[in-house]
Amino acid sequence: MGSSMGSSMGSSVESSVGSSVESSVDSSVESSVESSVESSMRSSVESSVDNLVESSVESSVESSMKSSVESSVVESSVGSSVERSVESSIERSVERSVERSVERSVERSVESLIERSVERSVESSVERSVERSVESSVESSVERSVESLISSHEECVLLSQLALFRTK
Repeated sequence: MGSSMGSSMGSSVESSVGSSVESSVDSSVESSVESSVESSMRSSVESSVDNLVESSVESSVESSMKSSVESSVVESSVGSSVERSVESSIERSVERSVERSVERSVERSVESLIERSVERSVESSVERSVERSVESSVESSVERSVESLISSHEECVLLSQLALFRTK
C-alpha cells in the first residue's frame, strides 16, 4: 500500500514541481526584468554619454571642425554649414555609442536577472519538493507503525482471551 502510494505521489510531485518551477520562473523574470531594465538603461545611457563626451566627441569635433573650418573660413555662410556639419556628426556619434552601450547593458542585465530568478525558483521548488517527500515518508512510516501496533494489540487480546478460556 505504501510503495504504490509513494510512486504515484512521486510522479505527481515531479509534475507539480515542474509546473511550479516553470510558472514561478516566468512570473519572477517578468517582474524583475521590467524594473531592472529601466534602471539599467538609465545608468547605461548616463555612462555612455559621459564616456562619449570624454573621448569620441572631442576627437570627432576636432577633426570635423579642423577640416570644415580650414576649407570654409572665408565665407560667413560657410560657418553655419560647418556648424550644422559638426552638430550632425556629434549627434550621429552620440546616438551610435549610446545605442551600443544600452544594448550591451540590457543584455547583461536580462541575463543576470534570468539567472538569479531561475536559481531562486529552483531552490524554492526543491525545498518544497523535499518537504513533501519527507512528509510523505513520515506519513507512510507512521501508518505502518500504527498498523503493526494494531496487529500486535489484536494478537495480545486474542492470547489473553485464550488464556482466560483455558483457565475456566
